[in-house]
Amino acid sequence: MHTLTELKKYSAELVDLHHTLALMQWDQEVRMPRRAAEGRAGQFATLSALVHRREVAEELGALLAQAEAQQESLSVEDRALVRVMRRSYNQNTRLPEEFVAEFSRLTSQAQMAWLEAREQSDFAIFQPLLERLVVLSRQQAEYLGYAAHPYDALLDLYEEGLTTVQVESMFAELQAPLVAMVKKFAGRLAPLAFAEPFALAGQEQFAEHLLVAMGFDFSRGCLARSAHPFTTTLGHHDRRITNRYAPKSLDFIFGALHEGGHALYEQGIAEDLAHSHLDDGVSLGIHESQSRFWENVVGRSRPFWQRFYPELQQAFPAQFAHTELGDFVRGINAVTPGLIRVDADELTYNLHVLVRFEIEKALIEGSLEVAELPLVWREKYRQYLGVEVESDADGVLQDIHWAHGSFGYFPTYTIGNLASAQIWEAYKRYDADFSQTLADGNLVKVKEWLRKEIHGHGSVYLPQELLVRVTGAPLSARHFLAYLEEKFSTLVG
Repeated sequence: MHTLTELKKYSAELVDLHHTLALMQWDQEVRMPRRAAEGRAGQFATLSALVHRREVAEELGALLAQAEAQQESLSVEDRALVRVMRRSYNQNTRLPEEFVAEFSRLTSQAQMAWLEAREQSDFAIFQPLLERLVVLSRQQAEYLGYAAHPYDALLDLYEEGLTTVQVESMFAELQAPLVAMVKKFAGRLAPLAFAEPFALAGQEQFAEHLLVAMGFDFSRGCLARSAHPFTTTLGHHDRRITNRYAPKSLDFIFGALHEGGHALYEQGIAEDLAHSHLDDGVSLGIHESQSRFWENVVGRSRPFWQRFYPELQQAFPAQFAHTELGDFVRGINAVTPGLIRVDADELTYNLHVLVRFEIEKALIEGSLEVAELPLVWREKYRQYLGVEVESDADGVLQDIHWAHGSFGYFPTYTIGNLASAQIWEAYKRYDADFSQTLADGNLVKVKEWLRKEIHGHGSVYLPQELLVRVTGAPLSARHFLAYLEEKFSTLVG
């Protein structure tokens, strides 16, 4: 079929271009010298404009129209390719090329400003660029269009069809039960504290060891350092992870598990979807379900550490030689309202996301000014988590997402948490001996089930459709809340 052959060729070209942009992004966050920032911003602007030109070309529109006219004769995968490319085409044709170039230039500049501001704990360094990013994000929402709220247009970029009303409803269902559970369990599990720092080389080695155990293929990926952990794809056989390391923190463990979950999803996509728009996770909510599944459901469970805790003790005897397994497991699950989202326990984590959602919504609708952010951040952390924010670095500057221009991303973390609990229930139905599977360290068995049920499909199925296929039900907070209640009741005895 000539049309489809041409469409797949076009898709492969666009994928190559986006992977080139991703390589520039990875380099900027991992290796690029600081003084290269301005030049890199110009490179991003130039290349983004050129890519956009290809994404909105009349040639592509004509190919899509021809393929849509032949839908009945197409395979499931080919119909999905047409659907995904049509969605992308419709979004891109609404954005002027000058806007795309300016947005790309600004986010590149903003990332370096955020890094400096975070290092100096000074929001004023980042504020002017963030103000421009908010203006451009509002403009982006107007270009893309929305039915009810401008924030809807940005949410839809990360989770197809997601609306502000749906996110508000999700948090309304979660907030009261989570606050009640925090009150019930806070302070009942002793957190871990370390007098001796973890050697950097040892942290990196143990993180790599866990990734290998999970089934991450280092011939198709790598592990590097960055200020904020992330996973990116530079090709079907090039899925890269970054992690961060601190002297007296277990970030190196849970960052590796979290980003490893993202990377396993990408590495598990079927070979016949390679080099196309389908060679990607279907949505950020489903993507986050995979990272949170490995980080929390598996990585904070007792059976998992029955297998890996002796190795952790051997790697870091000064920190763990005199800590029993049970104390360690309770410690990594301690419910302690704190300042930092990525360090948060499972009960308070979604309250951190709620803060960000409310701030983003207000910024985009114009009811909150960027200059007010540090104060509003402090007030919301006092209100929702009962903690005092002492510095910008531990407050409004802790996440890189706004420097990326990623307004609408944060709610997908909570969607991922909810979905991870549903997926865990489905896995337990498949593997009745799941506790022994984890205790044996047979993580590849878990990975292979996820690959068959979720990863291999790439973007073929819509997010909710995929979740129903895997779990038998649409997304619901009920499973997540039941998982938390059972888990923490068991932990506190």
